[in-house]
Amino acid sequence: MYEQEYVRKRKRKRIAAIVGGISSVVVISFAIIAFLGRFVGTFTVSLESKDVTLTLYENSKSQERSSFLRVDVVAPFHEITYSDFGTIYGGNEELDSEDNTYEYGAEMVDGKVDSFNFFKYTFYLENYGTKDLRFDWRLNILDDVKSINNVSLLDTLRVIVFVDGDDDVYGKPLSEPHYDNPKGEADYRPPVSVSKEQQSDTFPFMGYAKTFYSSDVVAAFIGQDIAGGQAIRYTIVAYLEGFLSDPSDFAPRGAQLKLGVDINAYEIK
Repeated sequence: MYEQEYVRKRKRKRIAAIVGGISSVVVISFAIIAFLGRFVGTFTVSLESKDVTLTLYENSKSQERSSFLRVDVVAPFHEITYSDFGTIYGGNEELDSEDNTYEYGAEMVDGKVDSFNFFKYTFYLENYGTKDLRFDWRLNILDDVKSINNVSLLDTLRVIVFVDGDDDVYGKPLSEPHYDNPKGEADYRPPVSVSKEQQSDTFPFMGYAKTFYSSDVVAAFIGQDIAGGQAIRYTIVAYLEGFLSDPSDFAPRGAQLKLGVDINAYEIK
């Protein structure tokens, strides 16, 4: 569909990341907002710990514990394609590394972030108490405002979620199913990037993403255990898949998408 190198558009979608909100235990919220020539936002991680002994930190070497983590995000996004993570950015090992900050997906001009090819954030959730805990983890869709030409950023959004090094890609279910599975059953999983019909020697078909957990939840891990003294590393990568866009969708003015990770912990009875 696109024969441009790395599927970057001549015109950019103006996107920034911002954060807000608090849940009973942990909230990570960020929004992807489309603008023309504007920027706004921050990425924050908030922790409210009452009866459970949880903490957050960004780096396992320093383990500087905090109840609030923040990254300023002030740049637009390019569209890229999934294979770029392997060919340009070193694959999962580099993408999931805590040593690569959110600027790993940025293009720099004069030492400052000029634009993003993707946004990534790595953090740790640690149980620093002695009691084992159980928690529910959800990446929620908090808001989806379409552009003035009725374009939703959910249609091209892909989210890669790493949990202690294991990753999955998530995307919005297809509106029309395909039937290319062995049993010929209706399958609504979206392609990770290029579809089978679009594939070429340069951009091969790379399989399917997992569908969103529900209409308002991207991914969910329910009833997860975390032992006393255990830490779990998470990396969230958000990007816009270039092969999924229509050329008429450049710069969807006014489109807004807000996501938030909500972690609720409780003692194991």
